[in-house]
Amino acid sequence: MAFGSLEEAFAWIESFTNLERSASLFNPRTYQLERMRFLAAACGNPQTAFPTVHLAGTKGKGSTATLLAESLRRAGRRTGLYTSPHVDSYRERIRILAAEGPGPPQPQGELLLAQAEQLRRLVEALPQQALEQHGPPSTFELLTLLAFCTFRAASCDIAVIETGIGGRLDATNLVLPELAVITPIELEHTDVLGDTLEAIAREKAGIIKPGVPVISAAQVPEAEAVLRAAARERGCSIVFLGIGPREAGERPESGMGRDSAEPQVLEVVSTPEGTRVHLRLEDGGVRELRTALLGAHQGENAALAFVALRRLGVPEGAITAGLAAASLPARMELLRRSPPVVLDGAHTPRSVARLLSSFRELFGEAGVLLFAAAAGKRIDEMAAILAPAFRGIVITGTGSFRESRPEQVHRAFAARNPAAELVADPADGLERALSLCGPESPLLITGSFYLAGEVRRAWRARSADCAPPSDRKP
Repeated sequence: MAFGSLEEAFAWIESFTNLERSASLFNPRTYQLERMRFLAAACGNPQTAFPTVHLAGTKGKGSTATLLAESLRRAGRRTGLYTSPHVDSYRERIRILAAEGPGPPQPQGELLLAQAEQLRRLVEALPQQALEQHGPPSTFELLTLLAFCTFRAASCDIAVIETGIGGRLDATNLVLPELAVITPIELEHTDVLGDTLEAIAREKAGIIKPGVPVISAAQVPEAEAVLRAAARERGCSIVFLGIGPREAGERPESGMGRDSAEPQVLEVVSTPEGTRVHLRLEDGGVRELRTALLGAHQGENAALAFVALRRLGVPEGAITAGLAAASLPARMELLRRSPPVVLDGAHTPRSVARLLSSFRELFGEAGVLLFAAAAGKRIDEMAAILAPAFRGIVITGTGSFRESRPEQVHRAFAARNPAAELVADPADGLERALSLCGPESPLLITGSFYLAGEVRRAWRARSADCAPPSDRKP
């Protein structure tokens, strides 16, 4: 019986091994490319039907991918966009950006549903011998195949593809891209990718293909050395985005053989209305870029996207229009302006440190924090950064999608700030945090994209409940 809705299709996809729910499911049989190659071949290798830009890195992939895709769309190219994780729905992960008209990207529901049905029939028809040899597909592999098949069916001119975890063995790494883009690399998924920056950078560098140019964000020296070596071995040009002088404690400028002709971020200015960045190009010219995304890190993401798009030959007018128009949830998203309620999916020590800096710069220091983290994250390090910075703290869970241990998180925060409270349910945690804010204090909600999804749903529900009867939707 055919799927009756996309929700049914995604439920079927999620019935397979979902490595995003628990890192403990990773093993050599689940984390490998041979099964994905087999499945893609059975689908007619849809990833070869369109050119791609492939992104890997730890932070900023989703933002940079969205900035790239929106600019390509403004240049008149029908653009596929594949990102993860989602905030509200799996629909967010697979989008087709029409080449004309304003507005945010929207998934093409009927096309996506038809491709999901074809994918199910293909998987159900796989020979038992093949399943025994390769193992059953994972949720992420099926989502990736669905994206490839949908972009092929939509006759996309180009697709922007974000890796899930790592790069070398990531299910997306079947593409032969026009350009590889590497965002900042940090320690993450150490149980899967390795426990040093060099090891993780080697996994990210796995998306670098022979002869394919590479554009990279500024990296710490250990990661930059690995990326330079990988590019050299594979005969690729590589350009690093330099970052100007920074305050103590922020990411150091990469310094391995810095080429003065490489692009350089000179200044980033962020306000509650958006972010402005001054970028010096390889030829010495300076551009002022603007994006509606908030935070200094988004200025750097915009600069990285600008350099990558110029390498692809996209007209500057389309780039600046795309950077200015791009939006996406849970990246310093303002749910309310007065008093401010800010939602962000930061979930590593460095990313929460940068988020905290931007939050306090824009909204002041007398704030309240609502925090949750998925199991396996570097909770003690994040607590050391965040706990002393807030007068009120509410620790909660991430919801049912991903395992979390709120009691453990609460202990880490309470050890550093006795004001930390534990409210395990995210919706209840949101209400408690808002009550602590009162009429003036800003609220920061962060620690997990899964928390962000729970909060956005709770926010919509409370907004509907608070609206006058005449304003409520039926």
